[in-house]
Amino acid sequence: MKRIAPLLLFPLAALAAPAAAQITVLGSGVEEHAAQPGETYSGTLHLRNDGRQAEEARVYLSDYSFGADGRTTYAAPGSLPRSSARWVAFTPSTVRVPAGGEATVGYTVTVPATAGLHGTYWSVVMVEGIAHGSPESTTGAAPARVRMGVQSSTRYAVQLATTLGADAPQVRFASARAYPSASGKVLELDLANAGEVAYRPEIRVELFDEAGHKAGAFTSKRGLLYPGTSLRQTFELGAVPAGTYQALVVADAGGDQVYGAQYRLKL
Repeated sequence: MKRIAPLLLFPLAALAAPAAAQITVLGSGVEEHAAQPGETYSGTLHLRNDGRQAEEARVYLSDYSFGADGRTTYAAPGSLPRSSARWVAFTPSTVRVPAGGEATVGYTVTVPATAGLHGTYWSVVMVEGIAHGSPESTTGAAPARVRMGVQSSTRYAVQLATTLGADAPQVRFASARAYPSASGKVLELDLANAGEVAYRPEIRVELFDEAGHKAGAFTSKRGLLYPGTSLRQTFELGAVPAGTYQALVVADAGGDQVYGAQYRLKL
């Protein structure tokens, strides 16, 4: 490698479950803040109910990690090395949203005044709808017609990311693979965050044939990539002729931090 210079929705199915809540969480799903040890900051999550009856949701914390292999981990709060869950307080833990209305959940992050804290720390606030008729519900029994059958429940995960210090992001190109698809050829890249600071990578690929002629250019912008996590980005190359190609890959991590790699591909 040559150096040139993190709202998640989970459908959950349950047998004979009451109807799912209609609550959604507004916003981007990621709350980012720069802070110093000992500093406190606050924010607000906004919830909306598009349904015709009042709905409830429970709010709780979780740790969160992911990998290029498709692994996604939601762990006990405070269990992962860079968890910020113990820094976070929020209220209320159960929220009621009126029909066609909105409600808010306030949170406060208190960064410990501890020497050695550096880089990005994160956790997620989970907002999970409470089904009517469940033991947690105060909105009344569920209609009889939905008591038998499969219903879905939804959860939203809002990422809270706190960065201490301004180190340069560190990009590591893990692997590259090319394979055919129904629409032509596909290039699959794995990218990892090898540093201590989260960043949003913009990945650019330029494809050249054996004569040095450009065969295509592709760009993708990804969400927040946390320290120790990785992602897999797929580029549809189209129906390029069979042959050997050079792929020049550039990952822009923001500011002056741009990283490059080159791969020889047989397509």
